[in-house]
Amino acid sequence: MFDKKITARLQELLPQMPPVICEASLQYDIDDLVKQYVPSACYAVVDDVNTSIALGKQVSKAISGNASCMNITLADGILADDEAVDYIRNKTSICDVLVAVGGGTVNDLCKYAAHLDNKQYIVFPTCASMNGYLSANASITVKNHKTTFAAKLPDAIFCDLGIIGKAPARLSKSGLGDSLARPTAQADWLLSHILTGSKYDETPFSLLADIEAELFDSAEGIANSDPATIKLLMQLLLLSGIGMTIAGGSYPASQGEHMIAHTYNMLQKTTAHILHGEEIGITSLYMAKRQELLLKSKPQIGIRKFDYNYIASLFGDQMTEEFKSEFAKKIDSLNGIPDSINLEKWDEIREKVDKIKIDTVKMKNIIKKAGLLSDIKELGWDKNIYKTACETARFTRNRFTFLDIEN
Repeated sequence: MFDKKITARLQELLPQMPPVICEASLQYDIDDLVKQYVPSACYAVVDDVNTSIALGKQVSKAISGNASCMNITLADGILADDEAVDYIRNKTSICDVLVAVGGGTVNDLCKYAAHLDNKQYIVFPTCASMNGYLSANASITVKNHKTTFAAKLPDAIFCDLGIIGKAPARLSKSGLGDSLARPTAQADWLLSHILTGSKYDETPFSLLADIEAELFDSAEGIANSDPATIKLLMQLLLLSGIGMTIAGGSYPASQGEHMIAHTYNMLQKTTAHILHGEEIGITSLYMAKRQELLLKSKPQIGIRKFDYNYIASLFGDQMTEEFKSEFAKKIDSLNGIPDSINLEKWDEIREKVDKIKIDTVKMKNIIKKAGLLSDIKELGWDKNIYKTACETARFTRNRFTFLDIEN
């Protein structure tokens, strides 16, 4: 799947790196692959109504020829929440291995259920829509609050590029939107490192730098479902997931831009089917603009006040208590840092961020070439709720980002 240089580096960084098998077509090899890499007496293939048609039935039929196998097809629009996790755990209690066939939701549900039950799990991606296939965490919604939980890496991942390439273009656009978070997340993580001394690691970014540059330069291939471009996107998404695993968390791929999206979803409970990457493409553009403006200004740290009553009026008391605890940790990390940032320190931040960022003009061009949604109106988001999300997202998570900096 990756060139020799990246493969060798991955072997150094992750000695237990799961096998990643990527072929133009897996249709004749499914049962042999599964049996070779994850032998078991009983499998559970988990898909949804769309991925069942794309690949799930084929995988289930192939495995059934050599082992006991059940097939669980999730309802259309199912959420990656704690109720769905419990449903999968109950349904698959007699099975040894979970086989996820699908994208973000199916993958997160299976990896977290497998983690809780200490089972093996493998994944057959059906689209290049997000970067969580090779991350050791899962995004699960609990009581309307999307939370990142420790999970487990798949024991193997099998990519049928023919299937992935045939997925609706909207899914690949979502994957590219998710990828646009890299520069803004890296800038946020670097900011935190310089000002608070938090951990920071360049390794996740060095792994994907060349592929990212090539993909962004050929973004029009996403709009056209070009097979070579989709393969590049899949490589980038897999490496992004590996980067999170190396970092020990989602830090290299999820910072202020994700906090805004998650906050909006907590404020506006909607049934509209919006893809995660569609949101992140737009919130990443917002963060890129904010970072550019702030780096030109005389900055101040703006997180000294947590207005409990106001936050509770938006999110309720229970969630506000959780936010208050997270916020307290952030305040502790700023011990000894004055409200106004030393300009010499800010010059250092500006110089280092300039080397890793993608300016907003280029980001807009990537979005346009790839045919991504470009603003909240196209996304169907409410302007006033979005403004509130941008203003309050900094209170929801213990991550110091450019959301915590003011003019």
